[in-house]
Amino acid sequence: MKFIVSILLFFLFGFASEELVLNSSNSFITTMRGAKGAPIKELIEQSKATIIFPSVKKIGFVVGGMGGDGIMVVGNLNSPSEILPVSISGGSIGIQLGYEDSSLVLFIFKDSIVHDIKDAKITLDTKLSVAFGDIGRNYSKVSDFKFSSDIYAYAANDGFFAGASFGGAVISAQDKILKQSGYAYEQLIGAPSKLLGQ
Repeated sequence: MKFIVSILLFFLFGFASEELVLNSSNSFITTMRGAKGAPIKELIEQSKATIIFPSVKKIGFVVGGMGGDGIMVVGNLNSPSEILPVSISGGSIGIQLGYEDSSLVLFIFKDSIVHDIKDAKITLDTKLSVAFGDIGRNYSKVSDFKFSSDIYAYAANDGFFAGASFGGAVISAQDKILKQSGYAYEQLIGAPSKLLGQ
């Protein structure tokens, strides 16, 4: 009986993982298409990892909270070294009311941040430099743009995420590595080409 349950859990996790990777691939394309003027090619080529959350839900009524599941693609998005399931969570207290559901893409530019997420978790706070939204929009040429922040963040609503604040959100990785094969994986690594029209 335990053997049958183990097999069922294995297949269920495999299906859920495929769905998460496929949703992440679609969200990446949708989110970055909305980021007009962003140096997408350079962000993809120069980042150490890309984190994609297809759905980050934020809800607030005096006490607020946020959460979502996604993937971290370590290395170049076109040919990653590994893919890990990750989650984001956080809370806040203050005058707030509302509900929001956004997709979110984070380009990580420091190896140390990638290692911290893989080892356990990392809190996005004032120690990290996070650039939101209109990256590249005010530059006449992409070559004028200098990548100086630790993390570059875009969301589906034109690259702006909830007042440009994570408020101490925590990103943590699960102790699993997602398979690098199958339909969902092929869609993921093909996403940059679709986005850039190559």
